[in-house]
Amino acid sequence: MRLKLFLLFFLCHALLVAQISDLAQNYFDQGAYHKALPLYQKLVAQSPLQPDYIVGLAKTYQQLEDYASAQSLLEEKLSGKRIYPLYYIELGYNFSLQKQDEQAQVYYQKAIDFALEEPNYSLSLGRRFTDYVLLPQAQALYEKVMRAYPDKNFILPLARVYGELGLLDLMFDAYIQLMESNASYIPTIKRYFASYVTEDPKSLGNLSLKKALLQKLRGTPNVLYNELLSWLFAQQQDYQKAFIQEKAIFSRAPGSVQGFFNLALAALDQNRLDVAYEIFEHVLEVAPKTDDRLEATRQILLIEQRRESKDLQAIEEHYRTSIEAFGIAAQSTDIRIDYARFLAFDRQAPQKARKDLLNYLEVMTNPYAIGRVRLVLGDILVYEERFNEALITYAQVQSALKNDVLAQEARFRGAQTSYFKGDFDWAQTQLKVLKSASTQKMANDALALNLLISDNTVEDSTQTGLKAFAHADLLQHQKRTSAAIVAFKDLLAIQQDTRLEDDILFKLAALYQEMGQNNLAQSSLETLLDRDPDSVLADDAHFALAKLLEGPLSLVQEAMSHYENIIFNHTNSIYFVEAQQRYRALRGDAPN
Repeated sequence: MRLKLFLLFFLCHALLVAQISDLAQNYFDQGAYHKALPLYQKLVAQSPLQPDYIVGLAKTYQQLEDYASAQSLLEEKLSGKRIYPLYYIELGYNFSLQKQDEQAQVYYQKAIDFALEEPNYSLSLGRRFTDYVLLPQAQALYEKVMRAYPDKNFILPLARVYGELGLLDLMFDAYIQLMESNASYIPTIKRYFASYVTEDPKSLGNLSLKKALLQKLRGTPNVLYNELLSWLFAQQQDYQKAFIQEKAIFSRAPGSVQGFFNLALAALDQNRLDVAYEIFEHVLEVAPKTDDRLEATRQILLIEQRRESKDLQAIEEHYRTSIEAFGIAAQSTDIRIDYARFLAFDRQAPQKARKDLLNYLEVMTNPYAIGRVRLVLGDILVYEERFNEALITYAQVQSALKNDVLAQEARFRGAQTSYFKGDFDWAQTQLKVLKSASTQKMANDALALNLLISDNTVEDSTQTGLKAFAHADLLQHQKRTSAAIVAFKDLLAIQQDTRLEDDILFKLAALYQEMGQNNLAQSSLETLLDRDPDSVLADDAHFALAKLLEGPLSLVQEAMSHYENIIFNHTNSIYFVEAQQRYRALRGDAPN
C-alpha cells in the first residue's frame, strides 16, 4: 500500500513539474520573461541538476539583462564535481552579450577542450555553437575531435558549418566524402547541393563543386563523381556535357539506362528537343532491355511531333514500323495510345485511330491498360462530337475500375464532355464529386470547371454565352487552334464587361502562345489584368505572363514584376513557391 501511495505521489509530482516547465517555456516564448523567471527559479530549486531548467533560467536572466545572475548561476554549476559542458558555452555567450569577447572565447575554448577529453559530448556542443551562430568554434571543435579520434565522424554537421561559413571547397569535399562512404546519403546531399548550385555555370557554388569533382576524378576514378558532374551540368542546363558524363557512367557500369532517360526528360522540360532526341537515339543503340528501347522509340516519336517543321506522313510511317517491330505486347500500350492520339488529333483520322485501338483491345487482358485505352477511345469520340458514345465509354472505365484514380479521371472527362455538349447541370453533378479527388490536380481542374459554369450562369440564365464558350473550348480540345481563336475572339466582342471576359482572354493567351504569337498572348494577359486586377484568374495570368516575358519575349525585368505581384498579393496561389524561386533567380540572389 505504501509503495502504491509513493508511486502515486511521484507520478503527481512529475506531472506538476512538467506543467510548470511547459508554462515557463510558454511565458518565455511569448516574451513574458518576468512571469517565466519565478517558475524557472522554482524548477531549478527542485531539480538543481536538470540542465534544461538551468539553461532556461540563465536565458531568462539574459533576456531581462540580468547578466550577473546568469553568470553566477552558470559559474556555480561549473564549480561542482560533475560538470555539464554546455554550461561553458552558455557562460561564454553570456559574456558575448555584454561585448566581453575575450572572456567569452575563454569559455568557448573550455568547451572545445572538454570535447577533446570527452568526445561523446562533441555533437551536442557543436550543435549549441551552431545554434548561437558561433560557426568558427563549431568548425574548430569538430575538426580537432576528428583529428584526435579518427573513429569519430562529424563530417555531416561539419559540412553544414563549412557551407554557412562560405567555405564551399571544404563543404563540397566533406559532402563527397560522405557519399563515398555511404550511398544512402546521395539523395539528401544533392538537396543540400541544390542550395549552392544555380543555372549559372560561373557562380561560386558551381565552380567549387566542379573543381572538387574534377580533382577527385584525376585521383581515383569513381562513377559517383561522373554522376555528380552529370547532375551539376544538368542544373546548368548544359545537357551535352551531362550526356558525356552519362556515357562514361554507362561504359563503367553498363545495364541501367535510367540516367539517360532522366537527363533526356530534363532536357525536354527545357524544350531542348535536339539533345533529348540524341540521348534517346543513344538509348536505342545501347539499351539491353526491350522495354527501354521501346520507351526511347516512343519518346523520339513524341519529339518528332513537337518540332516546328514536321512531316506527319513520315511520323505515321515511323509509328507503324515501330509497332510492328515491337509487337502487340502489353508493354506497347503507351505507344499504341500515342499513335491513336496522333492519328485522331494530328492526322484528323479519328475512324482509323478508333479501329486500331479496338483491334488492340481484343488482345488485351490487363484491366488497367484496358481502362487507359478506353479513356483514349472516349477522347476520340469527343473529338468526333459523338458525345453520348463518349459518355458510355467513360462510364465503362468507372465501372471496371471503381475508386481508382483512372476511374476519377474518367468521371472528370465525362463531366467535361457534358460541359462540351451544353449539359451543364449534369457536368456540375459530376464535378462536385471530384472536389475530393485523390490527386490535387484533378480536384483543382474539377473546381475550376465547376466555378466557370456557376459564375457564368448567374448573369445569364439562358447560358447562351457559356454554351458559346464551351463550343470554343471544344475546338481547342480538338486541336483546331485557329478555329478556336476565331470563336473566342467573336465571343469576346459580345461578352466584354461580363464574368466570361477574363476566361476568354486567358484562353486566347494560351492559344496565341501555342501558335507562336507571343505578343498577342502578352496583350491578352495584360488586358485581363488591366480590366480586372482582382480576377480569380489574376494569379494564373501573372504567372503565365511572367513565364512568357522571361522566356520567349526575353523581358526579364517585366517578368520579375509579375512574379513579385504573386509573392506579395497572392500568397495562397499554387504558383507562390515557384514565383519566389524564379524571382530570386532572376534577381541574381546568391544561393542559400
